Amino acid sequence: MADAFFNVLGPVQVCRTDGRQVHLTGKQRAVLATLLVNANTVVTKERLIDALWEDPPPSAIPNLVTYIAGLRKALPSGTRLVTMETGYLFEADAEEVDLLRFEHVIRLARSKAEEGDLHAAVCRYEEALSMWRGKPAEGTNLAGSMAARLAELEHRLAVARLAWADVKLALGQPADVIENLRLFIAEQPLHERAWYSLMLAHSQAGQRDRALEVFQHARAVLVDELGIEPGDELQQLQAVILAGPTRSSGCTAETPIWQLPSDVEYFSGRDAELATLDRLLPSAGERPPSTATICVISGAAGIGKTCLAVHWARRVRDLFPDGQLYVDLQGFSPASTPMTAAEAVRVLLGLLQPPHHQIPSSCAEQMRLFRALLTGRRVLILLDNAREPDQVRPLLPPSPGSLTLVTSRDALTGLIVANGAHLVRLSPLSDSHAGELLARRLGEHRIAAERDMVDAIVKTCAGLPLALGVVAARAIVNDGLPLAALAEELQSETTRLDALQTDELSTDLREVFGSSHRVLTPQAAGTFAHLGLAPGPDISLPAAASLIGQTVPQTRMLLRSLETAHLLHQHAPSRYRMHDLVRLYAIERAGLDLGADDRSAAVRRLVDFYLHTSHAADHLLSPHRRGTVELDPPAPGCLPAALADAAAAQDWFRAEHPCLLATQRLAAEHDLHAAVWQLAWTIDTYHLAHNLLPGCVAAWRLASSSAERLNDPAVHALVHRLLGRACARAGHYEESLSHLDDALALYEGSGDIAGQALVHHTLAVTQGNRGEHEQTLFRLKHALQLYRDVDDPLGEANVLNSLGWSHALLGDFAEAMGHCEQALALLSRHGDRLGESAALNNLGYIAHHTGRHEQAVDRYRHALTLRREFGHVGLEADTLTHLGETYRALSRYAEADRAWSQALAIYQAQHNTVSMRRVQARLEVMREASCERPE
Repeated sequence: MADAFFNVLGPVQVCRTDGRQVHLTGKQRAVLATLLVNANTVVTKERLIDALWEDPPPSAIPNLVTYIAGLRKALPSGTRLVTMETGYLFEADAEEVDLLRFEHVIRLARSKAEEGDLHAAVCRYEEALSMWRGKPAEGTNLAGSMAARLAELEHRLAVARLAWADVKLALGQPADVIENLRLFIAEQPLHERAWYSLMLAHSQAGQRDRALEVFQHARAVLVDELGIEPGDELQQLQAVILAGPTRSSGCTAETPIWQLPSDVEYFSGRDAELATLDRLLPSAGERPPSTATICVISGAAGIGKTCLAVHWARRVRDLFPDGQLYVDLQGFSPASTPMTAAEAVRVLLGLLQPPHHQIPSSCAEQMRLFRALLTGRRVLILLDNAREPDQVRPLLPPSPGSLTLVTSRDALTGLIVANGAHLVRLSPLSDSHAGELLARRLGEHRIAAERDMVDAIVKTCAGLPLALGVVAARAIVNDGLPLAALAEELQSETTRLDALQTDELSTDLREVFGSSHRVLTPQAAGTFAHLGLAPGPDISLPAAASLIGQTVPQTRMLLRSLETAHLLHQHAPSRYRMHDLVRLYAIERAGLDLGADDRSAAVRRLVDFYLHTSHAADHLLSPHRRGTVELDPPAPGCLPAALADAAAAQDWFRAEHPCLLATQRLAAEHDLHAAVWQLAWTIDTYHLAHNLLPGCVAAWRLASSSAERLNDPAVHALVHRLLGRACARAGHYEESLSHLDDALALYEGSGDIAGQALVHHTLAVTQGNRGEHEQTLFRLKHALQLYRDVDDPLGEANVLNSLGWSHALLGDFAEAMGHCEQALALLSRHGDRLGESAALNNLGYIAHHTGRHEQAVDRYRHALTLRREFGHVGLEADTLTHLGETYRALSRYAEADRAWSQALAIYQAQHNTVSMRRVQARLEVMREASCERPE
């Protein structure tokens, strides 16, 4: 990281972190601007010369070298200005260059807008736009292709300015953008999209005449300057504004009834859901629907269903001129029994206020009167807190143009199937909207004083509006209580629900969740308690079946009932998770509803599910892995998943990886120490294949702690060896050598020759990675002899392959080829296809470096096929990198580009920054050269 921040979105500046100025000459500033605009890309000397001079002098190259040398002296230490074969590379992170930061923040803004988080999108756009201090690289007089590049940057600024305006308009804030759009049009009068946005802003602000004036002005400019009429978008918007708002006809009541509850004062977020509800209404000029509209707003307890429904209903009240009615059906009220449809009709008839003698006594006649009173009227009815469809159906208004909003913790599937209801599911608030809600409740002055504590509170409340409301109320009532004290109460999972307790049942989180829990069947309630024992971020259907000790079909039905109660969410096919606060309630129920023996048995079944399934999956990925671990049979009721092939094993590991690590920790907490090290063993192949080195080291360190509790020297030796190997791969060499020495001592003490060979092989690879080539060859030869002593042909083959690679790195290709060909023959004879891929990769490398490029391609392609068969993407990327080099040597540039691009994508997914930068640099150099290569 450089000790400075580089500005190029305006006059070029270098802002040192220590406050000292960096003075550059004009040409140095121009060189720096060109490198910054092309940060992390190799800029050839020719491109730099083209940027600096329209008519380059004969001394251009020496002058450029002088400018670069002076620039290096002037820039702060840590600046990564690298000389490459064809030019120069300025390496930088997004936090070091304003242009990179601008691009990063713009991507975030677009992502937030696509997710429907419009408030966050506005903040991101405004952050990005604030980085501009004028024209890019202002005052540097750059020429050639750089001049076009700077013009392209200005175009990106224009796109960002208009995108910001679009989001503000989507939020219904036209007054904020009108002046900005006027300034934009003054700078770029031929930009039709800007004219469109300005027209729309005036129209949204209720300034119909001004909007039409904007159209006339736009037309005059376009006709005068370009000789063209405005495009379709502008003309269609003019037509909509001229037509004005329309209202469907309907029988308006003499006295409209407005019975909605008050709107919430501090409403935040829900832009996507509000937009979905808006789409239920006919657009201007569109015919109203032929039937009444029904919409169910469904979500977990405390998620804000009623707040959303009331807020939107009050916003659209003018579209329902005959009134808006409200009734709480009390379907999940902690202190009340659900209201029947007959009781609800009597409440609604009371709201409609017919003369008393007109209300009949029988329920059927009351239903008929209710429907008759609403016939021909356009009303909105909000039925809050419904338990089941039969509560709702008799209360639906009959007339087209009417709308019924239903809120429920149940999705009310029956209404969707039989009555054509729409469904809006509510998720927790985003962190930004949750923070905004707290800020509105508490005031910016209090938020600003403890900003970090606000972030901690938002995280622990996990986007649940009711929880945020409880915290805000406590902070308001105890205005002298620091937010840090509230945040501290909420930090502990064991006391968090206590911190969210209130004196009212309707706002006490534990009681609110309890009201959903109480309607469950005993079997579903037991399932909910068992899920409180699961440690991962989610759980699969087969894992849940083992946890509760039921078959998969039985478990699916039980989980579906929890989904219906919004105590569980199926976020992917057959994968389930709970809201964080609901999970804490499930943990409490596990302690209350399950006995100690039941809990222990359930944990054992879950641990065995992951252990036995991962053991089988590991065998599919590495069928010739050395030292296969023997497991005890799974606990009764545990049903390990069956996996068909290596691809299925890869998919399973990918989906279950966080759960496997969490289960290993759970096993340690329950003193299942054999399972702890066995789980580390079963995940090891996947960890190494995907370069997940931190997770690999952590798993083996936990295994080491558990192994100390076991009186088994063989386990101790294995754990030391594999922890040593993991540490070596991760670069922790001192820790690695310590564990490998311990492993070697244990193997020597027990006379385990094969174990000694494995350690010597691992030590050799570690020393090779550190450049200790003589020691590497000595250890490999010793390991080779040990494998031959115990007649282990696959061990012998693996060491031969490592010997070949070591000789190849030393340039001794004849010796290298002999070892690798011997290794390949042994591996092929014993059916170790993954081992074959390593030998083929090495032989490809040797062929490439001895000029036999076509043979190298064949070797690399064969290795790729085998590595893809077992899903070892890290090894695949390494082979692709080598293959790209060979294609380039053969002048097959398109194939080289494809191979390197595939490798780059894998390294990016693995966050392997060293390999990523190496491949990226090769790609850029080749692509730069291809641009200059004559066709």
